[in-house]
Amino acid sequence: MSATQLRRPLDDSDSDGEPSAQVPQKRAKTAPATDMLGLFASLGLPITTALTKSYTHFSAHTPDTTGYVLGVDEAGRGPVLGPMVYATCFCPESFYPTLSSLGFADSKQLSEEQRDKLFAELQLHPQAGWSIRCLSPQDISQSMLRRSKYNLNSMAHDATIHLIRETLERGIQLRKVFIDTVGPPLTYQKRLQELFPGVEITVAKKADSLYPIVSAASVCAKVTRDAHLSNWVFAEGPQSTNYGSGYPGDPSTVRWLKESVDHVFGYPGIIRFSWSTCVKLLEDSAAKVVWPDDEGQSNAKLLTSRLFNTKEPTGQRSKFFARRRPITLATSL
Repeated sequence: MSATQLRRPLDDSDSDGEPSAQVPQKRAKTAPATDMLGLFASLGLPITTALTKSYTHFSAHTPDTTGYVLGVDEAGRGPVLGPMVYATCFCPESFYPTLSSLGFADSKQLSEEQRDKLFAELQLHPQAGWSIRCLSPQDISQSMLRRSKYNLNSMAHDATIHLIRETLERGIQLRKVFIDTVGPPLTYQKRLQELFPGVEITVAKKADSLYPIVSAASVCAKVTRDAHLSNWVFAEGPQSTNYGSGYPGDPSTVRWLKESVDHVFGYPGIIRFSWSTCVKLLEDSAAKVVWPDDEGQSNAKLLTSRLFNTKEPTGQRSKFFARRRPITLATSL
C-alpha cells in the first residue's frame, strides 16, 4: 500500500485537499462499556501509582510475518501539569482497512467517552498493537531546568525514536511510519530516515487528521494521559484534584494553581516547574530562596582567580603566611 492509500479518505466537498472532519460511521463490532481503571490494570499500566518516573509500556502482540504500518502522536505537550505521553499504534498493512473503519480520528475531535470506547475496542483486535512512552512531570522539569537544558522538542524526538526502535527490536517488520511533526517536518523526517533507512518515514503536520493509524496513536496517548490525571496519586500526600485539563488557559487549572501554591515548598510533583506560568506564580506567591551552592560557586570562582593570578599582590600579606612554621609529618601513630 502506498502512503496515499494509507491516508484517510477525503470527503467530496474537500476541494482544498484537507481531510474531512467527520468521523467515519462504519464501525466493526463495538466494545462493551468498560471500567477503564480495570482495563488499565489488566493491561499492566501503572495508573494508580505515584508517577514520579517516566516509563515505557508495550501491548502484548505476536508479530505477523508481513509488513507493518505504524503511527506516532502525543498528548499533553502544552499543559503546565501532568505527564506528556507519546504513543504508537501499529498493525499489518493487510489489517489497515479494518483499523481505518473503527472510527479513529484526531483525539481532540472526540469526546472522552468516544476515546475510551475506541481504546477498549482496540484491545479486541490482536492484529493491532500499541505502545506508550509516558514522561513524568518531574522528569520534564528536571530536564528543562538542568544546566545543560534538554528541551521539550528533544524529549519528543527521543521518545519517538525510542518507541520506533523498540518496536523493531520486538521483531515487528515496519515498512511505513507516519508521525505528527514536532518542528519543521522535512528536517525531522530526514533525521528519522537516516536513523531507520529500511523504513519509509512520513512526517506531516496534522498527521493525526490525515492517517487513521496516527489517529489511533493519538487516542492511545490521550486516554493514557487523561487516566493518569483523573487518578493522580500525589507522592506528597492528599491534595485537591480540581485542576481541570492542566492547560494554562483553563480557568480550573489557573484557580488550582493559585490556591495550591505553598509559601515554602511551592507545588507538588504533578507540576512542570519549568513552565513560565509556574515560575511567575512562584515568584509572586512563594518565599524567595537563596541557594548556598550559588554562593559556593562564586567563592570557588574567586578562589580560582586568586590562585592563578600572576600579578603581584597589592595588599599586605596575611599574618598566617608571615608566621608559618615548619610542618612535621607524623610517620607513626
